[in-house]
Amino acid sequence: MICILIATACFAGMNAMIRDLARTVSPVEIAFFRSLFGFFLLAPFVWWYGRGTIHTKRFRLHATRGVVHAMSMMIFFVGLSLIPLAATSSLEFAAPLMATTIAVLFLGEVVRVRRLAALAVGYVGVLIVVRPGLVEISVGQILVLISVAMWAGCQLMIRELSKTESAFTQGFYMVSFFTPITFVAALPFWTWPDLETVLILFVLATIATTGTWLYGEAFRRAEMSAILPLESTKLIWATLFGWVFFTEAPDPITLLGGAVIFSAAAYITVRETQLGRKVQVPLEVVD
Repeated sequence: MICILIATACFAGMNAMIRDLARTVSPVEIAFFRSLFGFFLLAPFVWWYGRGTIHTKRFRLHATRGVVHAMSMMIFFVGLSLIPLAATSSLEFAAPLMATTIAVLFLGEVVRVRRLAALAVGYVGVLIVVRPGLVEISVGQILVLISVAMWAGCQLMIRELSKTESAFTQGFYMVSFFTPITFVAALPFWTWPDLETVLILFVLATIATTGTWLYGEAFRRAEMSAILPLESTKLIWATLFGWVFFTEAPDPITLLGGAVIFSAAAYITVRETQLGRKVQVPLEVVD
């Protein structure tokens, strides 16, 4: 529980730093430095523990996940620079909804009535945040939703990779693909950052890497149903950071939509975990 609380604070803090840096540095260039420093943070562990830590027979899936995830991250960073932090965090909660939708439409996964109802409720939450027809849909909202949809696809690939690959192996290949892809994408917008900005970018990468590790540790050490509700604190952090650092007044409707999206996504995630246990029980009995 402590891990998930710190992780959500790290992610919200990372988003706030990106939002601030985007005033002077291209969001795509920020994505490159986040990837580059993330690679340098992980590389010493490969040297220390040996190349066996990154041995894989699933290079193609790592590559696909890396390309899609890198594009998602760059789009998200651009969208993040255009809309309030609370709205960004609210829409991020839609990733499990979209992952379930992709699994149903393209992978033939069977979803029963209760999860379908939760999906519908979750998408209503998205409509509450975006409010089409009542307010103008912004470019930032569209970019964040596109990014979240791509991240949802990555979640399905991560789920498959997790059957054989450690979190460290996945993280290493992730930043290994991120770095060259984001570098090429950043070249048209490149401006050389000063030393202070480079240091801030390094802190950003450290916070992002720490948050990712703690997030994985949280789900490794505790039941999902016990810690998943605490992920909603990210919305609280985002609202607080937006108010303190960017004078973004809390929007009750956005917070309501975020709560609806999160509740539906949490139900779907916990329900999938429960069904997974039921499938495994007969095998354990036979053993």
